[in-house]
Amino acid sequence: PMKAIEISSFGAPDVLRLGERPVPVAGAGELLIRVAASGVNRPDVLQRTGNYPVPPGASDIPGLEVAGVIESGDAAAMAGAGIKVGDRVCALVAGGGYAQLCVAPVGQCLPVPQGLTDIEAASLPETFFTVWSNVFDRARLQAGETLLIQGGSSGIGVTAIQMAKAL
Repeated sequence: PMKAIEISSFGAPDVLRLGERPVPVAGAGELLIRVAASGVNRPDVLQRTGNYPVPPGASDIPGLEVAGVIESGDAAAMAGAGIKVGDRVCALVAGGGYAQLCVAPVGQCLPVPQGLTDIEAASLPETFFTVWSNVFDRARLQAGETLLIQGGSSGIGVTAIQMAKAL
């Protein structure tokens, strides 16, 4: 078994309890991460207060982003993504991040940028995937264009400014 943070009932932070759960198993296209740090996001808080239902098939353990070391997983999918067992990664997950071990889709994992701690890396996936998906994949921002970012001091806003400037 592994240790995990469970929501004993809905309410304030003191409803979070340390419990034991079975170790999750990575399936096709997935890997297992030994979690060193977890991000804390608004949906985690809403889940704790009873205002964010867990998506079907997702873990009831809170935690949507993690950083840690790859323990095991789909070798072909990992090779295709250029990562392997023992690599430090951060990942966006549908739940289960507040635990010692967490399964993540390979396509939602990023190598931990050089020089970042696991705590810093665990804060990246939600904002970086959100900005990339919306600004670059959907809106197709190109060099020389202007991007209006409302709420530029939020996590998403700061990330959008940095990524747009890097472009």
